[in-house]
Amino acid sequence: MKVMLITLPKEGETKDFTTPAFYFSDPVRYIPLGILAVATSISGGHDIRILDADSWDLSIDETIERIHAFAPDVLGISAVTRKAFAMSEILKRVDASIIKAVGGPHVTHYAEETMQLGSDAIFQHDGDRTFNAWLNSGCPKGVYGDYIKDINSMPLIKRDFPGFDLSDYMLSGGDGKESQIFQKDSLKLLVMFSSKGCPFQCVFCDVQDKEFRFLSPHRVVDEMEYLLSLGANTIHVLDDCFNINRDRVIKVCEEIKRRNLKFQWSCRGRATLDSYTARALTSAGCFRLHVGIESLDPTVLKWMNKKISIEEIKVFCDICNEYNIKIVAYFVLGAPMETREYRKKLPDMIRKLGIKYPYFNILYPAANAKYYRDLMADGTYKIDHWQAFAEKPVPNYEIPLPRSRELQNELEETAERCIKIFYFG
Repeated sequence: MKVMLITLPKEGETKDFTTPAFYFSDPVRYIPLGILAVATSISGGHDIRILDADSWDLSIDETIERIHAFAPDVLGISAVTRKAFAMSEILKRVDASIIKAVGGPHVTHYAEETMQLGSDAIFQHDGDRTFNAWLNSGCPKGVYGDYIKDINSMPLIKRDFPGFDLSDYMLSGGDGKESQIFQKDSLKLLVMFSSKGCPFQCVFCDVQDKEFRFLSPHRVVDEMEYLLSLGANTIHVLDDCFNINRDRVIKVCEEIKRRNLKFQWSCRGRATLDSYTARALTSAGCFRLHVGIESLDPTVLKWMNKKISIEEIKVFCDICNEYNIKIVAYFVLGAPMETREYRKKLPDMIRKLGIKYPYFNILYPAANAKYYRDLMADGTYKIDHWQAFAEKPVPNYEIPLPRSRELQNELEETAERCIKIFYFG
């Protein structure tokens, strides 16, 4: 069978009021590991094509044209809620003879709604293995769910498929903030996952997998070595929480050194660290940690359910600075109890921690996050806006503000002021 797996185009995606435009200024493309994992798991005999409409900035029309040009028997779509309009248009407009299947975060909560929009099959959670079984059993209609406890049982994700040019994702140029953070003079960067899920319950987060499932240290370094063989000299680990299992982190570092691999790498994780682990990380080539600090107000941290103290954050920053590990720290503005005085002091507080690369976002009611559910419970939202959108997606949808326009403007001005201080000061 001819199988095309696609990401969705940006056209028509929901508008948000969370991330300043500055952070979208650099053309960084992240390889679509989700659909590549599905493609890797498809058994032989099928003709597979990858269409990354998101990274390639295709319009909806262009995406549909490319689908029809390949004329697949089966179209697999990776969907996120912010792109539900593009998904609905593609489901409606592609040739009726094409069998359509949808997976990805959107269908975890909106499976039936997506079926009503024209999907023939839905794949929730880990669709890798299930999609292959479905494909080889005649593609029956229905909703399928699979949760793979041991992700070591899954094959290493391949990056070589017909028509898929890996060089499109090899970050190697540009300017602006990415130049500062990634040191891009001779950079050839590829990304990977070493785990799935995050066990924490932050109120604003819409990460749906709350169980931490991880690859063994040996398997992690196998994938790193594979990426190096493809030409990378820098690797970024996109995990939600790479460093919550200290012993595993140390064993990964030991395995890198045992194989005598020489490269630089970074990862996303939690703002907790001890000196022994920091020493292991730096000796194995890790030079940067991306962490969600979110706030430096203890009352706000408690409301966010971060389960971390200001003192732990300070220790983390001190250790990173001692071992010359760069910190990319994410902050969220706009918690209900956050004060104007705190926002005025925030840049100085960040500087005192030695953080040079902060990201500033504004608190946003993401679909199915606890913050969004609380806004419905307290009457701020009279209806379930995301449910209505999932049932009938419209282009460029923007959820109503959960705060006054005046306060929203103030938060946006604060974010812009902080960006100027740290990136243009």
